Amino acid sequence: MPLAAPGISHWLPEPGAEPPLRELTVGDLLDEAVERWPDREAIVFSAYADIGIAERWSYAELAARARRVGRALIAAGIEPGDRFGIWATNIPEWLELQFGAAYAGAVVVPMNPLYRTGEVEFVLRQSGAAACFVLPENRGASLWEMAREASAELDQAPFLVPLGASVGDDAPGWEEWLAAGDAVDEDRLERRRRAVRPADTSQIQFTSGTTGFPKGAELSHGGIVNNARLFAHRATLPQHGRHSNPMPYFHCGGCVMSTLGSVATGSAQLPAISFDPARITRTIEEERCTSASMVPTMMIGVEEQVAKDGRDLSSLQIVVTGGSPVPPEVMNRWIERYGVGINNTYGMTECSPVICATLPGDPAELQTTTIGPPLPHIEVDVVEPGGTEPMPIGVEGELRSRSAMVMKGYWGNPEATAEAIGADGFMRSGDLARIDENGYVSITGRAKEMIIRGGENIYPAEIENAIRALDAVADVAVIGVPDERYGEACCAYVRLADGASLTHEELRQLMTGRVARYKIPAHLRTIEELPLTPSGKVQKFVLKERFEHGEGGDQ
Repeated sequence: MPLAAPGISHWLPEPGAEPPLRELTVGDLLDEAVERWPDREAIVFSAYADIGIAERWSYAELAARARRVGRALIAAGIEPGDRFGIWATNIPEWLELQFGAAYAGAVVVPMNPLYRTGEVEFVLRQSGAAACFVLPENRGASLWEMAREASAELDQAPFLVPLGASVGDDAPGWEEWLAAGDAVDEDRLERRRRAVRPADTSQIQFTSGTTGFPKGAELSHGGIVNNARLFAHRATLPQHGRHSNPMPYFHCGGCVMSTLGSVATGSAQLPAISFDPARITRTIEEERCTSASMVPTMMIGVEEQVAKDGRDLSSLQIVVTGGSPVPPEVMNRWIERYGVGINNTYGMTECSPVICATLPGDPAELQTTTIGPPLPHIEVDVVEPGGTEPMPIGVEGELRSRSAMVMKGYWGNPEATAEAIGADGFMRSGDLARIDENGYVSITGRAKEMIIRGGENIYPAEIENAIRALDAVADVAVIGVPDERYGEACCAYVRLADGASLTHEELRQLMTGRVARYKIPAHLRTIEELPLTPSGKVQKFVLKERFEHGEGGDQ
């Protein structure tokens, strides 16, 4: 991995680096696994028998289920390139749909189960989804009703399929919908599969951006397959390992890194339907998991659970983490207590997603204080923020990357694409970083205002717009503040309307149903005037300083 020039923060991919890039689709990757390891376990849900989920699929069985979904998509009129949403937790049907779409040439639009009606409507409208597969209920909320309400607002309403039994509304249940595809000839599906190319779009992942509105990152088959292969190699995930995965499938961490990374290594993936430390520790112990993916908050939760139940995590060799800044003390505890190697990853959804990652065999200091060097075949530089001039080695600047794994663009948004990807092909991260002479990168801050709460991206403008609509609020600014469990949390500084009052509990109640729960501010502070620049922009750094000094206190 040579420097482009001595002393300059511009790292070039090493020629001939292993593993090489390959021209593969998601369907190709699964087919290769079936050919090599047809009878090996691919998917295991071992901790959910109490709720009726106890699946153990071999690679051959996973592919057969995916092909049946592919035929059902054809029967439902889904054409190559058509988009459909998946609005569910990490249930088995999610995987069937992901790989079924790959065989049928359709495009998956992952959706956060914590979305509410307005967010669902936005994603379905922006993506032009022809269908949406919906877990009818999650955490006491009716996703089905919200999906119906959102669809009713669209000119071209997608057809809805419940992931489970029929819920009325003339919508067939999952099994009934699947059965309709049994009349589709297998050769017809195979022709569709063979027509899919690595450059074709596999997913549209909606992620917040500089406008405050989510933008759909268009990720190709080749981009996500190669990124998963390179990530698994850097993480030293063992072939035929057993990977515990509580990362949500609506994130690349779940559906790309954990899912495709497991397929690339012929490993068994043990998904968590949602994050439940007791089920995860039980799974790791009983299934002898060799690796696990967890954002920092999950690592803390699992530690706390082990202290309660005494589960044995000694089978773990590798812990993959990232998604938000990982406290070094947390990583050090895992290294010392459980004897694991840390694969601390850094990336962006727009980059499919991993850009840099540590090597689990590195000295602990490098594992815990850097994000490692760039993955093979990825070019990275550190430039003057907002510019293109590379900084000297060790000097802070904005991190950029260029590779075949960078997104095709933001779906239907060429202006935003041009802002993010320069004419030279470099993708701006908006993050501040330094790179040393050995290629190891350290993230030092964020040039963007994005708040990352427990791995969830939150853009302040979205929350500000929702709070500003409240009668009691004259103006508001939302900042990210340190949080022991989640890394960061939202704090809302509110200027109240004349004569109005607002408590934190009242704000929580008013925001419930307007935005996803993880976006509701953890802190509320009222303020007589927001600090402004001469041009009228809020000086958020002043608010951060006030929070750090404990000024105001929560309401």
